[in-house]
Amino acid sequence: MADRKSQVEEILAVSDLRKYFEKKAFLRRLEVIRAVDGVSFSIGTGQTLVLAGESGSGKTTIARLILGALEPDWGKITFSGEMTGLDRESIARIRRECQMIHQDPYASLDPRMRVIDIVREPLDIHGIGRPAERREMALGALRDVKLDADDVALKYPHMLSGGQRQRVAIARAIAPKPKVIIADEPVSMLDVSVRVGILELMKELQERDGISFLYITHDLSTARYVGDEIVILYMGKIVEYGKIDDVLLHPAHPYTRALVEAISEPDPDNLTTEKKIHVNPTLDINPYQGCRFRARCPYAVERCSDEPPLEDIGGGRFVACFVKPD
Repeated sequence: MADRKSQVEEILAVSDLRKYFEKKAFLRRLEVIRAVDGVSFSIGTGQTLVLAGESGSGKTTIARLILGALEPDWGKITFSGEMTGLDRESIARIRRECQMIHQDPYASLDPRMRVIDIVREPLDIHGIGRPAERREMALGALRDVKLDADDVALKYPHMLSGGQRQRVAIARAIAPKPKVIIADEPVSMLDVSVRVGILELMKELQERDGISFLYITHDLSTARYVGDEIVILYMGKIVEYGKIDDVLLHPAHPYTRALVEAISEPDPDNLTTEKKIHVNPTLDINPYQGCRFRARCPYAVERCSDEPPLEDIGGGRFVACFVKPD
C-alpha cells in the first residue's frame, strides 16, 4: 500500500502487526483475544490517518504498540525509515518524536503538578535544550495552543476548564517538537462547544509544523473533519482503508456503511431512524474464522466462512469483503 503515498514522504508505517492476549475464565478453557491481527498502514509527513472502529476494535492497542508500551507478537514498525524495536534507544527515540494526546484531560495531567511543570516534563526527560531554556520553551508551547501562558503557568489542572486542560495536554505533546502525534479520542470527553476549537488547533499546528497525526476515534463526524485517510477496524482487522471522503461518502464494506448510517445528523427525521448493526442470532461461530463481521452482516453468504483478503478496488481503496452492497 506504500505506493499510495509515493508523492509524500512516509514517516510511520506498520506492517502485519499482531498482538494477542490470553484471557482466563473460571471453569472455562483459555481464550485468545486477537486484539490486533495483521494490520498494515502508513502515514505521510504532515498528514492525518484516522483509525476508526467500535470499542474493542484494537485502536488503542495499536497506539501502545507504536509507542513501545507493548511488545508485538509479530510484524514491524518503521519510523522515519528506520525499523523500531524494544531496545532502550529505539523506545527513547519513538517517545521523543512520537507524542500522545490522551482521551481524558482530567486523568492525563498530574493534579499535583503546576501547568508549567507538566508542559516542561518531556523536555526534562529527553534533555531537550539547556535547563535554563526549558521554562521559556514550555511557555512558548502554551502560547502555541492559544493559552495565556502568564495566567495558567502556575495553576494546577483542577483550576482549568476541560478545554484548557486538553490544550495543556497538546502543549505538552508539541513541546519536544515531535514528528508524529497520536491523538486517542482527543475531543470525546469535551463539551461539544469546545470540540471544534481543539480540532482547529490541531490542524493549525499540523500546517505550521508539518506534524503527522494518528487520530483514533469512534466518531466518524470528527474523523472527516481532520483526516486525510481512514482505516476502519473491526475486531483487530482492517475491513476498509482509503481516502477519507471516498470511504465515508461511498462506504464499500457493510460495517463501514453501518458506522456511517449511525452518525447523528441535525435532521428531525433522523430521530426516528433505527441506528444499529443487525445481528443474526442463528449464527454460533468462531469469530476468528472467516469474515469476523459475518454474524452481524445482512449481506453474509456461505463464502463468508472464508476470510476475505484486503483487496485493492482502485483509487487507493482497499476493502475486505466478498459481497459488497450496491
